Parts: sequence; structure tokens; C-alpha cells
Amino acid sequence: MEVSTSYHCQPTVSFKYGSFQESDDVSMMDEEMYYGSYNSHCDSSGFMYDNGSIGEEEEASSNDDGEEMCSETTDSDMTESLIDDDFNEDPENEIDEDENENDNEDEWTNQKRNATADSSKQNTLAHFASKEMLRLRFPFQSIAIRISDFCALQENDVLNDTMIDFYLNHIVQHVLPDNIDKKVNVLPSVFWHNLSLRQHAVDSEDMKHLTEDERMDLKFKDLHEFVEDFDLQDFEYIVIPVNEWEHWSLAVICHPFTSRARTVIFDSQLTADLNNLQNMAGLLEEFLNYSWGKRTGKKISHSLPCVVPIELPQQTNNFDCGVFILEFAERFLMSPPKDLDTFDFTRQYPDFKISGKRAEMQRAILALSPEPAQWRPLVEFLNGINTAAPHRSL
Repeated sequence: MEVSTSYHCQPTVSFKYGSFQESDDVSMMDEEMYYGSYNSHCDSSGFMYDNGSIGEEEEASSNDDGEEMCSETTDSDMTESLIDDDFNEDPENEIDEDENENDNEDEWTNQKRNATADSSKQNTLAHFASKEMLRLRFPFQSIAIRISDFCALQENDVLNDTMIDFYLNHIVQHVLPDNIDKKVNVLPSVFWHNLSLRQHAVDSEDMKHLTEDERMDLKFKDLHEFVEDFDLQDFEYIVIPVNEWEHWSLAVICHPFTSRARTVIFDSQLTADLNNLQNMAGLLEEFLNYSWGKRTGKKISHSLPCVVPIELPQQTNNFDCGVFILEFAERFLMSPPKDLDTFDFTRQYPDFKISGKRAEMQRAILALSPEPAQWRPLVEFLNGINTAAPHRSL
């Protein structure tokens, strides 16, 4: 694999990649609700519930009064005898017994109400987090944005796959000029996830008896069928979001299936060792060769060199990797460099910055929403967490 780069950019700081995990479907009150992938979340501390007086225990009961009377008597033996006699003879004590039973029932009822109230709060939050804000149908992908996804746009949070897929498609469909957008295809983030699983799929001893074609079919056939409708050969740029080790990077295959083909890798946390990026580009090249052969019956006669831009801006925290790749993609697609082999990012885009990108994404979602006004309190809530500015309660 040929790697074209004069990379000499050092990471600003050393840190672990931003973490996000695939969250399971959660069932609340016998109803399944989907939260979205990669641990997108809403902070429940910001949501207000009606605490009321449900579950508060009675401050005093007849039983408590009885115990208090016993404590005031100096002769405990005499008191015990009198209480026993009175209990057997006085019919009013039957009422006391009924009241004690009612108190016990009330305590049990209050405990039950407490549990029900807690469950109701959780159910309310779950319903709110899973509520759909916007559904968009792009040419090759339909995306539903839920409140839990939108909450990933607050500062100090990692963007999830829904936000990455949405904004990359939004760039192509709503930001790029009409004469450019027809040349760009965005593959969903799940594509790389499935492709990376096949990296060592046929390396076992059990597969060595297969022919090369059989091995490649086993490795790539179902994935080729998955992207068959994307018409990869008809585009000049194929954009592929990549998630490796809980970190977002970006691959853009430029002029595929031609002698000018290059795979440009953007990563906001580069290290001196570029082997991982080289392996990424090599796996993409292997898949494209397989896909091209299935479509045309021919092999690609030229290689697909990997290019890592020099002077690539680097993140200084552990949560902005997704924001960086979205800005990388927008800058690159709006104005691709003429010579990819000498691609100096800072020289090509001297005014690059990511500040305000999350707010820009919020505005894009609200602008596309059929009822943007109803989401204003949510925006104020998220920005209130970040800036401590006054905001309305949800």
C-alpha cells in the first residue's frame, strides 16, 4: 500500500479516545423504545417532574400515640397490665386495632405509590428521549433523529452515528452547490463497521482449502449486495465515516475506478504510526476491487494510494473527533485540492475552525423540522447546561 504524505503533525495532547457504546433497545412498561446508537443521552437532572406528596408517610398514627403514652408511664408493669385489661374490655380498642391495620395498609399503599411514581418518571424520560424530532429521506439513506440523538450535540459529548450520518448527507444535499452534489456519495457509518469485521474473516485454517474467488465471496459478497444500489462507479467522491476504537475518522475515495484514484484519510488524532490508516485504506481498496469485479467482470488495473494531508488540525480533547470529521468533509467537498499528493490542509483551508459547529448542526435540524418552535426549549436546555444561561424547563 502506497502512502502519500509528508505528515509531521504531532498530537497536541495524549488521551484516550472518546467513548460511546451501542445501546440496547430498552423496554419500559411493556413498550419497546429505541434510544439510538453509541450512547447518545439526555441528562435527567435537567428534566422537571411533579414531586407532589405521593409516597409521603403519615407523620403520626394511633399506634405511635399508644407508644408515646406507654413511655410517659413510670410503672411499666402496671401500665402493661392496664393496657392488656383495657384492650380486652374497652370496645374502643377495637377501633384502635382497625386504625393500626389501616395505617399498615396506608404505608404499603404509599410504598406502592412511591414505586409507581419512580417508574412513571423513568417512563416519561424514556418516552421523551425516544421521541422523533425529524425524519429525512436522502437519496440512499433514511435517517430518523430522536431527542436522544440531538442531545449528543451538547458540548463535551461525542457525536453518535445518527448525527454523523445526518450531517454528512446534509452537506451533500443542502450545502454543496448543485453542480457538485451530484458527484458525491455518502455511505452510512454502519458500512465501515461491517467491513472492518471482515478484515480477518478468511484467515483461519479452515478457509485455506477455498479458492481465491470463494474466499473473496465469503468475505465481501453480502456487503457488496448491501451497497449495490449506491452505484459507487457513478461518483467522483465516496465519503465513508469510520469508527475505530471508539474514535471517528473519515475516508474519502476520490475519483474511484480511475487512474487518478486516491483514498484521503482525515483523522484529528494522528500519531507517528500511520499503519492503522494504511490498513484502513488497504481494506477499502480490496473491497472496491471486489465490487468492481462483480459489476464488470474485470479487475482494476491501477492501485489506490492512501493520502494523509499534512498539517491536519488536531483535537485537544477526547470528545470532538466527530465534529472535526464533519468540518473536514465540508471544507474538502466544497473546495477539493487540485493535487492530492501534495495536499497541505492548513494551506488549503487557512480559516479552518470547529467552534460553533454544534450550534450550526442544531440550527440545521431545526430548519428542516416541520415544527421547529416546539424544540426551542430543548435547545435552550442544552445550551443552558453549557453556558449556565437561563433557560426554560422542559
